[in-house]
Formats: sequence, structure tokens, C-alpha cells
Amino acid sequence: MTMSFTRCLGVRFLALLCSAAPSLAGGLAGTQTDEALIRSYSQKAQQAMAAKDLKAATGALEKLSRLTPDSPEVYANLGMVYYTQSRYPEAARAFRRAVQLNPKIPNGTLMLALCDVELGNWEQARPILETAFRSPPSQEVGRTIGIKLMETYSALDQHLKALELSEELIQRYPNDPEILYRASHLYGDRALETMTRLVGVAPRSTWKLMAFGEALEAQKRHDLAIIQYRKVIAADPDMPGAHYRLGRALLLDHVDSEQARDEALKEFQAELALDPRNAGAEYEMGEIYRRRGDSEQATGHFLRAAEIDPRFEQAQIAVARIFISSRKPKEALPHLAAAIKVNPDNEVSHFFLAKAYKSLGDESGSERETALYRECHARALPSDSSDQVAALSDQVATQQTVDSDAAAGANHPVQ
Repeated sequence: MTMSFTRCLGVRFLALLCSAAPSLAGGLAGTQTDEALIRSYSQKAQQAMAAKDLKAATGALEKLSRLTPDSPEVYANLGMVYYTQSRYPEAARAFRRAVQLNPKIPNGTLMLALCDVELGNWEQARPILETAFRSPPSQEVGRTIGIKLMETYSALDQHLKALELSEELIQRYPNDPEILYRASHLYGDRALETMTRLVGVAPRSTWKLMAFGEALEAQKRHDLAIIQYRKVIAADPDMPGAHYRLGRALLLDHVDSEQARDEALKEFQAELALDPRNAGAEYEMGEIYRRRGDSEQATGHFLRAAEIDPRFEQAQIAVARIFISSRKPKEALPHLAAAIKVNPDNEVSHFFLAKAYKSLGDESGSERETALYRECHARALPSDSSDQVAALSDQVATQQTVDSDAAAGANHPVQ
């Protein structure tokens, strides 16, 4: 973790927990001579914490800790400002002292556990964070507890627990960029570790060859992926998924080649002979036939793909566009509804749904979907980002798009 992130996290915690931090006023006592000083430093500390003036808060609280050495509230607040400044050893000592003086002091045990994470005392921190994550003080604090608990599990080599926790965090905070980023790294690191083990235990296996082919495909080295997949099939013609992946790599390496499509078609047929429920192979065959103008063959394969996997967004769109072009817009509606349910932000689904409504004479529906098409198109990812997302997809080689002639009027696509 970088120092800047740690500091940011601390500032957020200071803001989040200040309202719940122990009040200084009720927990301070000293000699009559010191009372004026105690009141003065107490006010300065509270004002500085509220203003996030860490230097002033630290100075006032350190002086208070010397004047009132038995005040758990002072040590808890001092620990908070130390934590905010990434001074974790000092923060841990302050929180430990606060908890010793008052085991029930608000957030004292939790903050001590968070310090332990930063200090590498993961086993000590784990049970406390697990309990706090189940019932966090607030949603935002729960978010940070979850991130720290995920780090703790990873540090303790409890990878399954870390992965399970990342899924729960994504459910709780589905659009949080940091959680998505951390979860992606967690899965990526685990995949790399597993791949390394695969190479070590079975360096000559077809599974290793398959994995290398997939890695090359993800890097868009389709020419090299083709070589790897051919090696897999030569060693084991019945290898699950190998023919499908080879066919897909051929399409990606030679986008406009009829010869590549012929070769890919044979591979998809071979895959379906081994696995009749390979929705991807059915879909790719349908797309090859659609591009060749064979609507009947294409429709059959697209329908089969959507039947095998109703959440196969691209297959549902492909079926719908053929029905629309065949003047059967009503039959397209349930397929487009299924596609939009899977992914409401795909402009292609809204484009074709607007077209279907237009054909059915539903002007309001057409206008609504046209507006949604415009919105989705306006916020679409840049082309380079889209390419990166596509590289991570494991579903299809060919994506359904709005044809250039159909999208000539981008401001009002359905004329």
C-alpha cells in the first residue's frame, strides 16, 4: 500500500469516526492547578480534529495524555490522529492503552486491529475484523474493514476466504472502483499462481498447451494462439474447448477471410460433435452464416445458442436482428428484452429494439429506445478501452454491432 493511499484512508477514518470518537470532556480529570490547562488542550484537540489539522491535534492530545495519563478517551483520540498520519506503531500503542483503561471504549479494539494489519500482525487482527465486518459501525467504515480483511486473508495465504470476501464486497459495493480493482488483482494473482503450478506439475500436458494458447489469445497474439491450439488438438483431438478456441482464434486472426471462416466452421462443428451444448460454437456458426446471407441457417444456430444459455447476450441480439430483417419484429422483442436484462447499457440492444418498435408502429416505444441508444452511445468506452474489455471476454470472437449503414443517422438511428 502506498503512503498516499494510507494517509487518505486515515483522513477518511478521522472524518467518519470523529463523531463516534470518545468525548474528551467527560473523561478528563486532573489536579485543580491543571484543570485550566486540561480544558484548554481539550478544546484545542477537538477543534483541530474537526478541522483535520493533524499537527495541532497531535500536539494537544500528546500534552493531554501527559496531564491525564489514565484517560482512555485521550489515548483513543491520540491513536486516531496517529493512524491518520500513518504512524502505526504509535497509534497501536495509544489504542492498546485506551482499551486497557476501558475495554468498551468505542472503536478502540477495531482501530487496534486496523493498526495490526498495517504492522503485519494479521493473525491478531483477523478475528476482530471478521466480527466488525459482519456488523460495521457504518457502510463506509464496513467498506474499509472489508478491504483490510481481504488484505489480511491474502497475507495469511487464505486465498479462498479472500476470494469469497471480494465477492461479498462487490455485492455490497457493486460500483466501487477500488474494490473492483482490488478484486481483479486478487483473481489475477491467483490465476497466475495456479498457472505457475500447472506448468510445474505438468510441463508437457495438453492442459499447459491450452493455457498458453488462452494467454496468447488474451494478448491478441491470435497467430501464436492458433499454433498452440493446433498442438493441443494434435495431442488430444477430444480436448474440451480446443476446437472452439481454435475456430475463434482463426476468426480473430483473419477477420475478413472466407477461408478462415471455412476453417473455423469445421472447428466449431468438431466442437459441437464433442459437446452439443457449446453455446459459443453455435453462435459463431450462426454469425458466419449470417454474414454469408444464409438467414435460415443463421437463425437456427442463434436460437440454439440462446436456448442453451438464455443469458447469452450476443446470441439474443443476433436472433432479434434476423427477425427484424425478416420482417418479424414482434418475434424479436423477447430476445431483445432478454439481452437488455443481462446488460442494460449495450447500445446495440436499444438500437434494434427501437427499430422493432418502429416496424410495429409503436412510436413512443421507438422514441424511448432511441433516446436510450443515444445515452448508451454517448457514455460508451473509448475504442482502446473497449478493446481491453473485449480481450478479457471469454465468450465470443464476433460481437454484434450496429451496421454502419443502419447507424448513418447517429442522432436518430431509426428513420
